[in-house]
Amino acid sequence: MSNRNLKHSLRSTLASLALASSLTGVVAACSADTPTVTQVPSTISAQVPETAAPVAEGLSFYYDGVKTSVSSKDAAVLFAACSLNTGDAAKIVSFVNNTLKAGPITPSDVTGLGDPLQPAISDFNGNGVVNCEDAAILFAVSTVGVDATKVNNFVSSTLKISGVSVTQTQLDTFFKTPATPTPTPTPTPTPTSNALKVTPDDLKLPSGSSQSVTVSLPSAPPGNVTVTVTPSSGITATPTTLPFTPTVFSGTVTVSSTATPGTTGTVKFSAPGYADGVVNVTVDQSTNLVVDPASLEIPANGAKSFTVKLANAPTAPVTVTVTTSTPDLTATPASLTFTSTNFNFDRTVLVRAELGAAPGAQSVLLDAGPLGQFKLPVTITPFSRTTFFVDPTPGGAGNDDFPGTAAQPWRTVWKVLDSGQSIASRVAEVAGAGNNVVVTILGGANTDNVPTSTNISTPTLLAGSVTVLQAPFPKTFTLNMGGNKLTLNKGYKLQDINITSTVSAGSGETAVLITHPTAGLASVDVKCSVTANNTAVKCVQVQGAGSHILRDVRVDVADAIGTSGTPSIGILNDPNVNLSIIGGRVRPIAAGSGVTRGAVTLIDSQGVLTVTGLTVDMTNEGHSQDSTGILLNAPGSSVTGSTIKVSYSANARGIKVLDGARKSTVEGNTFTASGKGIGVDGDNNLFSSALRNNNFEGSFTREVQ
Repeated sequence: MSNRNLKHSLRSTLASLALASSLTGVVAACSADTPTVTQVPSTISAQVPETAAPVAEGLSFYYDGVKTSVSSKDAAVLFAACSLNTGDAAKIVSFVNNTLKAGPITPSDVTGLGDPLQPAISDFNGNGVVNCEDAAILFAVSTVGVDATKVNNFVSSTLKISGVSVTQTQLDTFFKTPATPTPTPTPTPTPTSNALKVTPDDLKLPSGSSQSVTVSLPSAPPGNVTVTVTPSSGITATPTTLPFTPTVFSGTVTVSSTATPGTTGTVKFSAPGYADGVVNVTVDQSTNLVVDPASLEIPANGAKSFTVKLANAPTAPVTVTVTTSTPDLTATPASLTFTSTNFNFDRTVLVRAELGAAPGAQSVLLDAGPLGQFKLPVTITPFSRTTFFVDPTPGGAGNDDFPGTAAQPWRTVWKVLDSGQSIASRVAEVAGAGNNVVVTILGGANTDNVPTSTNISTPTLLAGSVTVLQAPFPKTFTLNMGGNKLTLNKGYKLQDINITSTVSAGSGETAVLITHPTAGLASVDVKCSVTANNTAVKCVQVQGAGSHILRDVRVDVADAIGTSGTPSIGILNDPNVNLSIIGGRVRPIAAGSGVTRGAVTLIDSQGVLTVTGLTVDMTNEGHSQDSTGILLNAPGSSVTGSTIKVSYSANARGIKVLDGARKSTVEGNTFTASGKGIGVDGDNNLFSSALRNNNFEGSFTREVQ
């Protein structure tokens, strides 16, 4: 007789084992490779005999002449383990109880047998090997008894295992009388039966981090054993040796790496007399670096940015180097330094496609030394006809004779806007074909000074749009208009920049004029100053019938008055305009040196006005004149969810509602005053239901009149 490792026998001898058709298929393909169970039958209860032959709970058989007992449950466990090719107790319990209907058993019935894939059973059908056929025969005997006809029928018909046959003599030899030992050679143990065990055997290891691996011998060694730990290139493992003894034969190794994400390697564990254990390691992105977004797409003529910060405060300054995978890309800056005080501040990196950049997959590598690496995927996409760039940095790369790519940007922002300039004509031509064009202002804190007596008026687009914005460092660029006027016509928008204007003389001058609903400002700061007495300014004026939006626009207007006492105005909304102001701020600033300060109207709405989330600060820079925060003059207007700080003057008004603004709403706002001022003037022009839920803080001349 022979005691054989079932798993080894399966790997070397079985041609096939199937519970198929009516069992809907446990299939174990047996060849030189480990069998694969492709499907487990939902039930075989219909195949098990209604009345099994009486079998003692303790079934006796003989192994090399020695009487051995096994229960019917044990036989079911051995057959389940072999059929499923697993030692997993939960899977075996489920198979025995639910599929074989041979239970009930519990996990302890499985673990109590040791390793169910390596049982000591006999070669019942005498074919020279011990495998799943013998486990099936043992389970059949435990189910239908020792009658060879019944056993063979159960194996072939119920278990659906073909080509398996056992004689009555063979059954009697094992189950009725002591058997004469058959000198079957004991096979040489396979390497896997004596291999070092490692858990886990696959690691996905973030760069700059470490994980523990447990290594153990399969059983207690007869003497001391030294396990040698050998990592491949780019992988570190500590300690490099593990001393095991007959009492301590398990330990842990720390595996770490700071390699580039995507690096693969191994950690090999070896010891004399044992097959090697191996851990496969794949290095992943460092979790110590927080990068947003996780990938970039950049046109071959373009540029994009991303931000990076550290996940945790470092104990010492950390320098992150930034390199690109190809000369077709340039990253600025080339390094970033983080400390314990700025580690969680987003730092911006601009990635620019160089002249002639080829479309394809590239990357930007962030190397933080011991904190690991992050490999940012970058896809260079084909050339974009609707993307242009301007770099106004003095002495920088910009040149107005360039094509306006990120690698060769233009130099002058105002020339992109002025309809009399060739650059502006080129941009307008592309947009006029129905395209939405974006012109990005690169560089940091720079100022573009418009020449004296150069009023700027953009082209008027019949189709498409042009948005001029600053990225990746918004609102660090200033378009200084001086005493010139900026007119944004149909299709032109400015975003994320600063605009300054200085009106030197006159009354009622407009700094920024918007003439069409498709033109406008978003996240723009406008500052309007004056340099002489008797000078007033309309800082932002909105014209053109239709619905306009100013989103997150902040307006500072000088508190100077014109020759006839005309006040300066922050935002003027013409009668045929429906204007929505969302967020943002409007406030007075002190007039220039030697200029007399006067009352201002921060928002003069001649048309329908809808204000949400706006801050109206009438107290800025000590302003204390009889000013008006918001003047409503059209029915259906509304001011909600805003903050109005009323200046220190008895006749100052946070909101003034004129007769023409009946049916307007003032609701859910916060008014503040410090001793003088009126919150809402003209409540007789508002329905009581339209003036409610407002909060008045501080001391007013009158909260409402």
